[in-house]
This record gives sequence, C-alpha cells and structure tokens, in this order.
Amino acid sequence: MRMFRTPQRRTRATNMAIAVAAIMLLSGASPAEPTPADPLLDEVLISGEQPGPAMWKVSRDGHTMWIVGTLTPLPSKMTWRSRQVEDVISRSGEILGGYSSHAKVKGGWFTGIRMLPAVMRLRFNADGKTLREVLPPATYSRWSALHRQFFGHDPDPKERARPAYAAGLLYDRALEKSGLSERQVVWPVVTDLARRHKVRIRELELNVPVDDPKGILHELQQPASAREIACLDTILDRIEHDLPNMKRRAQAWAVGDVATIRALPNVFQQQTCFDALMERPKLKQLIDEQIAKVNADRPRIISYMIAAHENSFTVQPIEELLGEKGLLAELRAAGYTIEEPM
Repeated sequence: MRMFRTPQRRTRATNMAIAVAAIMLLSGASPAEPTPADPLLDEVLISGEQPGPAMWKVSRDGHTMWIVGTLTPLPSKMTWRSRQVEDVISRSGEILGGYSSHAKVKGGWFTGIRMLPAVMRLRFNADGKTLREVLPPATYSRWSALHRQFFGHDPDPKERARPAYAAGLLYDRALEKSGLSERQVVWPVVTDLARRHKVRIRELELNVPVDDPKGILHELQQPASAREIACLDTILDRIEHDLPNMKRRAQAWAVGDVATIRALPNVFQQQTCFDALMERPKLKQLIDEQIAKVNADRPRIISYMIAAHENSFTVQPIEELLGEKGLLAELRAAGYTIEEPM
C-alpha cells in the first residue's frame, strides 16, 4: 500500500480500502471459462524480455536513491530484466519495499472462519435482486454488450452479482483478451536480485485492527448504492474508451518510452469506487486511520534511507511519480536533485 498525502495519490488510498474490503467483495472469484479469442481486439505485441523504463535518480549530499516506475496493466507475455537495475541493486545498501497489510480481526481466526459464508455472499446483491433489476437500463445494456464482447456469450439474465463485483470480473477479462495483465512484473525480479546480492529489503507492515468485523460486514451487506453503480459505470467507460491507450502505455513502458507514458492521458476509475466504499462509516474510519499512519511514516522513511545509504533503490507506481503533485515534484521541493531518465 504505497500512498502519500497529496490528493493525486488517491489510487493508493483506494488500494488501502480494497485491502480491508477485498476479502469481502472479491473473495471466491472463479476464473472464467476459456472462450475463442476475439478477432476484433489485437493483442499487445510486446513479448519476451524487455528492459522497462529507465530509472529516476534522486540525490542529496552525494547519496542517491534510484527509482523504477511501475505501471499496470502490462503486456501479459513479457518478462522484465534490466542489467542497469541489477547493477544498482548490487551497490545498494537497502531496498525500500512496499506496504504489506495484515488485518487483525477481533476474535482471531475463529471469528473469521465463522464469518466466511457471509463474506462469500457479499459477491451478490443482498436483497436477492438480479443485476438487471439493480442497474439502470442504459448501464445494464452497456454491461451486457461488453460481456458479450469479452466473454463471448450473453450474460445470465438471473445474474445476481453486485455491480462492483461484476465490474471487476469484466475488467479483468477485458485486460486478458487485450493481451494485458495486472500481475506483478518488477517486484519478483527485484526480490530475486536482492537475495542474490544479499541486499536487505525494508518491508513495511501495516497492521489493520478490525475491532468491529461484524459492523463492517453489516455495512457491506447493504444494497448497492448509486455510488457503487457509478463505480461500475466508470469501469465500463474505461473499458470502452481507454483500452487502446492502456495498450499503448503498456507497450511504451516495456521499451522504456517515458515520453509516451507522459503524453498519453491516464484514466483511473479508482476514485469513484473508493467513494463508494467510503460511504460505510465504520470502514471509512478504519481506512482514514491507516491512511494517516502511512502518510506520516512514508516520507520519513524515504528521507532516512537516502541519508543512511550512499545508494538505495525502490520501486514506485509511475502515476505517483509524475505530475505537478507527484512524488518526484515533492522530493524536488524538499531539496533533492532529480535526474530524469534519458
């Protein structure tokens, strides 16, 4: 869970929310049955080993942190290797990892096991309504058309999936059919290189105390709100209009073309979906507390690592690095020297 205090980084706050609620909203997702490839969609052609983008160099007083920007989705068939990154890691005193979150549910694992059936039911509309009954006709028509396009058949008219769950399954399928994937590409390589060169990865843990799991579960069981339907609408927008740019961004990342990544508009549906989650007061309080903790800790840790090591290394989402309020601008304003990739 990597996030900073600027509004531009709400995507990380969304991931924080999903870390708490994903087991409730998305657990038990089963893979779709394979269908013939859609001839109307060209796969991303990048495959095999690719260098990925060059690194940003953040320096002060002779000490340097090297930053690789990650991007999702990426070409599903590519592998990532970089001799430059390996050289930097081999000389690094430490690598800054990401946050791993651990929910500490009051009552322990036994409480979690007892709640599992109710959690699994959260994939579906609590009032038993079908998706057709829940969605406005125009939204249902769009969802049905995209379902036919990417799954190769009409949706079940009795489908009872919650709008957010149905949207997530459709989005994953659209990426798959377009030759894209949200799987981790960079971190497995970084982890392997760190182990090989005996460089410590500073893992950041976030223990999320869930003191009222039943209360949060009750909130999530409520019928789909207008904001949850808006979340689905936004994901449909992205599938309908942003897939070509997603493929271009993925291809640009794979060959290290940062200029193209900067030039292409980047669309995020997470803010709308985050707003839907934050309608739940108990969940909102829990998430706000964790965001405040991360916002307080993360800048301090980055400053410490740059001061403590002649060379250090980290991986950050590229959308958090770029822009007037991005991490690089924040570091530059704090007095660090930033060298852009060539």
